[in-house]
Amino acid sequence: MNITEHERVEGFEAFCKGLGLRHFSPRELLSKGKAHETPGHRGFGLNADPPPELWANVIPAITMADRMREHFGRPVVILSAYRNAVYNVAIGGASRSQHLKFSALDLSCPGITPQACFDWLNIQRDRGAFCGGLGLYRSFVHVDGRGTNATWINT
Repeated sequence: MNITEHERVEGFEAFCKGLGLRHFSPRELLSKGKAHETPGHRGFGLNADPPPELWANVIPAITMADRMREHFGRPVVILSAYRNAVYNVAIGGASRSQHLKFSALDLSCPGITPQACFDWLNIQRDRGAFCGGLGLYRSFVHVDGRGTNATWINT
């Protein structure tokens, strides 16, 4: 039996509520990305919501984003979360991107430099708060819960 869009959204909201997030709403996690929303962009309208079988993959990344928001006392914006394969290709994403598995988030924190966010996340990872990827970009940080540590700088 196929579930309706409404049932899927309600299910995702219940899933998120169970995570005990203090600073993020389900809607923020379902952000489809700027290219998806920009008419004329080659990624316009191509992304989708993550399928239910991938939902649990985002737990490490969103947990760290929630803690980062608490630590800095500033909003943290999810720039990119789940990407389906078609959208990922259209925006030039890595072929093995963790976004395809809904285990990655690209984040910005207005008023806080990406370097400061990266440094804080790196300390948390070193302390065992999560195991995964951490990337520094010019205008955002990437965090994922791939299960093995990886670090890169692309500024």
